[in-house]
Amino acid sequence: MSGERIGLGAMPGGDGVGEFAPLRRRRWPLWLSFSLSGCAFAGLVLVQSHGQGLVAMRTSPSFSRVAFIETDQLPPMLSFSPPDAGRGQPRYLARVRDGTGERRDTLTYGELGADDLFFRVTVHSVKSAPARPSLFVELAKQSAELGAAVVRATSPEFYATARGPVEWTGMTLTGPNGERSCLGFRFARAAEVELSGLACEGRDSLDPVALGCLIDRLSATSAGLEAGLGEALRSDSGRAAVCRRVAG
Repeated sequence: MSGERIGLGAMPGGDGVGEFAPLRRRRWPLWLSFSLSGCAFAGLVLVQSHGQGLVAMRTSPSFSRVAFIETDQLPPMLSFSPPDAGRGQPRYLARVRDGTGERRDTLTYGELGADDLFFRVTVHSVKSAPARPSLFVELAKQSAELGAAVVRATSPEFYATARGPVEWTGMTLTGPNGERSCLGFRFARAAEVELSGLACEGRDSLDPVALGCLIDRLSATSAGLEAGLGEALRSDSGRAAVCRRVAG
C-alpha cells in the first residue's frame, strides 16, 4: 500500500484562510454570498485520485455531529473483546438524532495518539436505508471526529472476514501527535444498520487478516440484535478458525 503524499495546506486547527485585498464594495450581492458559502462548504472535503487510488481529505469535525446528541439513556448495541488483557477497556458513546430514532454510536478501544492498537467502530442505525456515501467520505468524517485527517489512502478492496465481506483501505491519519498507519473499513452488508470504522496498528502491523480478526471480536448486545446487528455480525466458523491460528 503505497502512495504519494499530497500537500493539503492548512492543518486541522488552522483557519486555512489567506489574506485578500479588500473589495471596493463591501456590500456583496446576495447571489455572490451564497456562491462563496457553497464553495467554502465544498472545500471541507478534498478528494484527489492518483496512481493506486491515492486520496486526501479534509472535513469539519463539527459538521459530522450536527443534530446528534450524546445520551447515557440508551444501552450499547455493540461489545468488543480486547485482544490483550490489561490494556484498558472499550469505551462506548451513544448518540441519537432527536425525533427520528436515528442513532450514530461509537465503540472505541485505545487512543489514537498512543503507540498501541487503536480500534474504533461506528454503528449507524436508521429506520430506512439512506443513500450510502463513499468509503472515503465516511472515513474522513470519522477521522474529523477524532481531530485527525486522512492524508493518504489506497483504493478500496474487499476482504472476506468471519463476519462477512468488508470494504477496506490502507490509510495514513495525521493529528496533533503526528501520523499513524491505519486501515479503514466498512461492512458490505448494508440494511438499516451500517458498521464502519478505523483500526491503527500498534506494536504489530495490521493487514486485512488481522483486521478481520479484530472484527471477529465484535458482538451484538440485546439492543444491537433488536436493531438488526445480528445479521450484520453473523459469524462464519471457518473464518473464525483462521483467526485462532493467527492469534496463536
